[in-house]
Amino acid sequence: ATLSEAKGPLIEARPVPERSSCPLAMAPIKNPEQARPSKATFLKPDAAQVLEAAKSLYADELRPFGRILLKRIRERAAAALAEAEGATPTAVPDLDRVPLIDPKYLRSVCETCPDYQVEPAEGREYSVTLIGEEGVFVDPCSPLDPYPTKLWKEAAEYFGGLHEEDGRLPSGRYACAQVLLSRDLPFLRGKSLGEVCHIVQLAISQKKIVGYADGHLVPYDRSEECTKERCALRQQPVGSAAGAALPFASWEDLRTGLREILDTSSNPAPGMVTLSNVKRLFR
Repeated sequence: ATLSEAKGPLIEARPVPERSSCPLAMAPIKNPEQARPSKATFLKPDAAQVLEAAKSLYADELRPFGRILLKRIRERAAAALAEAEGATPTAVPDLDRVPLIDPKYLRSVCETCPDYQVEPAEGREYSVTLIGEEGVFVDPCSPLDPYPTKLWKEAAEYFGGLHEEDGRLPSGRYACAQVLLSRDLPFLRGKSLGEVCHIVQLAISQKKIVGYADGHLVPYDRSEECTKERCALRQQPVGSAAGAALPFASWEDLRTGLREILDTSSNPAPGMVTLSNVKRLFR
């Protein structure tokens, strides 16, 4: 079987375009002063720095979409700065210490260098293919589960036994995967960052091993979703509604309240209201 067949349909092999040359402006980040934050300027990576960041995403089996390429460049700059200062490396680099990158500038670097092939993606997104480099990428959002039952059993046991502090993980799939890999967990050994991102996604969306609470990923039995399920089974209100003892609304209350909200709302336009704000405004 080929590599793509062995890992299942969520792995995608990229074709190898013809190699061409690209004049690189300078070597990858060596001087950490480049990474020091400045409110007046953006970080401006050159073609060499973009190339090294893209190669690192290839190694992680993550397709270099513009947004993640931008993030990886800043991560590398933050890591270089921390290393120069003798700081202890962290699983998730502190991006607050480095300037932002103008997305338009980054795309321009990619599009003007013949070492990259820029392909449009959904919306305004794009992806970068390295000329002469064959890529194998994991789709972290795929609903397909190619992982063995043993992995999920060990994952459930691990998360179920975490203490509160260790069980508060970053809410982002990517950052959470970085932290988990840094813990050298037996059931994740040999997995790429792309695969662990996919495992985290499945653990949230299908396996009910982790869930969200207070802006973090936590073991599922401590998550807001689990709390809501328990309250629903007991026919009890959830969270602040229970503490405030708010009265139950009738259908007529609902119609009246929605009319009032729509009559007074101007966001995003007059007579319109963002759906995520309805519950707060109704209360």
